[in-house]
Amino acid sequence: MALDFSKVENNPVPILREKHDANTAFVIYRNKNKNVVVYSGKVQEDGTLHATEPLDVYWIMFENDGHPREELNLIERNSAYGATVKPRDGHPGEFEITLSSLKDRVIYLVVVDGKVIAKGTINGVENCTLERVFVYSTTSWGMPKVQHIEIHGVDPSGNPIMEKKLP
Repeated sequence: MALDFSKVENNPVPILREKHDANTAFVIYRNKNKNVVVYSGKVQEDGTLHATEPLDVYWIMFENDGHPREELNLIERNSAYGATVKPRDGHPGEFEITLSSLKDRVIYLVVVDGKVIAKGTINGVENCTLERVFVYSTTSWGMPKVQHIEIHGVDPSGNPIMEKKLP
């Protein structure tokens, strides 16, 4: 099966959860290539998120044979794909994530029925499950330029929801 995650319609999350990391909360992927940035919960033996390091962020290199894992480099951590994480006030065991690339949004990392998920607001609807963020960009003079971002998830009633965000 060809895994072409350079297309928005191809959702990498189910394959990642099945073959790479069952604790995948959400991903960022792009039209630039098939590689995917994974945001995964670090779960302890008791099923809760790790208290001081609850989030693991890394690449799965679908462009390469065997789909190896690679860590983010310094620039990636501090700009496009990095995240800050802190405990969520009033919600023990849950964490608040702010992505470097989406500073205007708060994402909550939680465990529900033994599954790590990301919650947040999508298209004005609160308490959605965030699954994936697709970045559509073009290149000019060797520099990438984001044209738009699509935020995909599931609303509280179980229906797919998407928000298109311009830079």
